Amino acid sequence: MSTHPFASLALPELDEPSSLALPHARRWVATDAGWVSVQSGRAWLTRDGDLDDHVLVTGQRLWLRRGDVLTAEAWQAGDPVWLVWRPEPDQAGPLPFLGGFVALAAGALARAARGLAGGLLALARSAEASACRAQGSICAGESMASAGALQ
Repeated sequence: MSTHPFASLALPELDEPSSLALPHARRWVATDAGWVSVQSGRAWLTRDGDLDDHVLVTGQRLWLRRGDVLTAEAWQAGDPVWLVWRPEPDQAGPLPFLGGFVALAAGALARAARGLAGGLLALARSAEASACRAQGSICAGESMASAGALQ
């Protein structure tokens, strides 16, 4: 199976969709970052290094970074699929933005969890100190009673 850059297949912009029948798996290299979308049909797509496979139907799309290697084929053999490639080299895509947002939210959640853990630890220490004092009082009372000091 050979690898071809998207540009060499002349996949059109969204305003000029063309049918690309995928009777068997084909591979391409994204020459720029951009979107590959399904104009019509159902396609199976996977990127090298991506643990997820993607089954896209009409109107759905997948973000590719420059240099991503894509394998695609029709979901059912022989069904025509229209794939459309739209490069967007000036945009970083959704992943860096979402990754930064997720990291920010995770950091805030971690700080809140540390604060909660600190508060629970202080509460546990206070309970332990109270238990020790109560235990000490019980022990002192027992020793006094056993010595015959209390009547």
